[in-house]
Amino acid sequence: MTDKQTNPPRKKTNLSFLRSSLGTRLTLSMGLLITVTSLFLFVGIYRREEKQRIEQINTQAEALLSEMLVAREWVSSYNGVWTTNPGDYYLKEENGYFQKSPAMVTKELSNLSDNKGYYRFHITSLILTNPENTPDDFEHGALLQFEKEPVPISSIDRAGEEPVYRLMIPLKVAESCLECHENQGYQTGDIRGGLSVLVPINKMDASLANSRRILISSALGIVSLVMVVLYFMVRRMIISPVGQLKEVAISIGEGNYDARCNLNTGDELEVFGQTLNQMVENLKRSQDSLKERVAQRTQELDTISEVALIISRAGALENVLQEALEKVVSASDATGGLIQLFEEENARVAAHTGLFPKIVNCFRHVPQKKDTSPEIRLTQEAIQVRNIDTGVCKKLFPNIECPKEDCHAIVAEYARMASVLLKSRSRSLGTIILFSKKETSFSPEIMQLLESIGNQLGVAIENANFHQHIEQIAVLEERARISRELHDSLAQTLGWLSIKTEMLEEDLKLGEIEKSNTEMKAIRRVVRDACYDVRESIDGLRTRPTGDLTATAAAWISEFRQRSGLITDFRAMDSDVPLSPRVETELLRILQESLTNVRKHAKAKRVQIDLQVKDSFAELKIKDDGCGFNYQADQDAGHFGLRIMQERAEKLKGSFHIDATPDKGTRIKVTLPLYPSM
Repeated sequence: MTDKQTNPPRKKTNLSFLRSSLGTRLTLSMGLLITVTSLFLFVGIYRREEKQRIEQINTQAEALLSEMLVAREWVSSYNGVWTTNPGDYYLKEENGYFQKSPAMVTKELSNLSDNKGYYRFHITSLILTNPENTPDDFEHGALLQFEKEPVPISSIDRAGEEPVYRLMIPLKVAESCLECHENQGYQTGDIRGGLSVLVPINKMDASLANSRRILISSALGIVSLVMVVLYFMVRRMIISPVGQLKEVAISIGEGNYDARCNLNTGDELEVFGQTLNQMVENLKRSQDSLKERVAQRTQELDTISEVALIISRAGALENVLQEALEKVVSASDATGGLIQLFEEENARVAAHTGLFPKIVNCFRHVPQKKDTSPEIRLTQEAIQVRNIDTGVCKKLFPNIECPKEDCHAIVAEYARMASVLLKSRSRSLGTIILFSKKETSFSPEIMQLLESIGNQLGVAIENANFHQHIEQIAVLEERARISRELHDSLAQTLGWLSIKTEMLEEDLKLGEIEKSNTEMKAIRRVVRDACYDVRESIDGLRTRPTGDLTATAAAWISEFRQRSGLITDFRAMDSDVPLSPRVETELLRILQESLTNVRKHAKAKRVQIDLQVKDSFAELKIKDDGCGFNYQADQDAGHFGLRIMQERAEKLKGSFHIDATPDKGTRIKVTLPLYPSM
């Protein structure tokens, strides 16, 4: 058992958004884009308003400080102001009037504004003359900054619970200021402190917050409205057409090639839908064409298989051609047809079906031109005649003469004809002709089918002719064998009997009865031997394969033992290996011929026969204890029996060996392959 490495299962990333429908993703994406854009826009507006608020407050504070400076300069230019009301602060009193310095005026204006809730001014310095003007943290930091760079300092702070804006500017010593501050060591242009203003901004913040709420509400409303409008637009312009395209694509994937898109959007989706419809139409046509070709090809293969099955039955050639023709006519949807076989002088009709008798009679025996040869016939290709006219015979049969003058009139009753040669290797053995009353031509596939079947039938005809030729050769060989056997046995016996009967006739005339009886007994013995020889020849003609070589050989040897009276030993090694019928027949005939020679010539008392069938060959051994003979001398003398046995063995690619010595008997060994090649 082997250990297999197993990878830990991957955690599935939650991508439900990415796996949702196209419309949902598109709507959410555009909504997100609009939301983010609106957010950036709102932030920009918010910052812009914040900046404008600061600028507005700063402008207001600068204006207040400017007014206060103008008022201080005005008061300073008159060395202060005289009032009838002493107020909280004054320098001196004269005649009921009270003098106030610029700082006092600033202080009282600041208190008045602060009491009304407007703003507050404050003058302060790092060198104080009045402890009430002590700077706070903001002012102290600003004063320190003024020593480095005399520029205004601002900040947003809180006064209690309320937000305030603070601005502080430096105060420079003027000529009018030296009267009061000369003792502090200041000179004209020196920075002697700063003037700050505190402006409440709660009302402005409240107004700004209200504007922001209105802005946010408006933005949310606009975004919602845009998303709703966008959703319906996307649904109408994209989701619905894409959904229809999706349904059509799913239907096509399920094999429904009748699905179609009906888009009328006037944009690229409509073009895509039309292209998809065209593609589906092409697929449907291709599928229908493919199904038709497959069905047609299947029918062609079935027809070829059926014709091959008909041929394999090895029936009579005429029956094979008739059945094959009927299959071809049915497969090609023809009206009828016929098969002609080329002979030495004629092209005769060997099979026909579905034709009028006059058509068959027209082609019954067609004489061939004398210059026609197998090589010329082989050049004829498959022919299809679409227009029947007076030259139809020349188109169909360029190498044979037209059978009758009115042949074309008979054939013209049909609309279409096709002819294919029956070929086998380098020979054309005949032709198959189809007739059709339909106006449509025979398709190229049908013509190709006819050529294939024509080649099959050509091979079948060639094989039939070959087997017929083999049978003729076998008949001739049997005739030669019988003639040789009759010459060796019966003819010589009859000649001897003729001489003996003449001698018997002379003895009877002379009255030599005893001698005549002796001659009569010899004649009877020879007649019995002649009858046995004739019976052996007849048995040789009747030898047929039975499928059980051992049993057939044992039966024949038993009969030989009874007729000859010789001691006969037969040993056979049992085997389940089958033999071809030809090998079985030839082994039996060699056995018969050998035992006949033993009976006639060997003068033996015992014969031993051994038969073995092995994996690839059969072996027959025959041994006798007779007189033997000079094998080489008999070969030179042309002994027919030995030559016949040797020819039988060599014809089957086997071997024949004989070992014969005078007075020492004869030994024969025959080895034949189980399935010899042709």
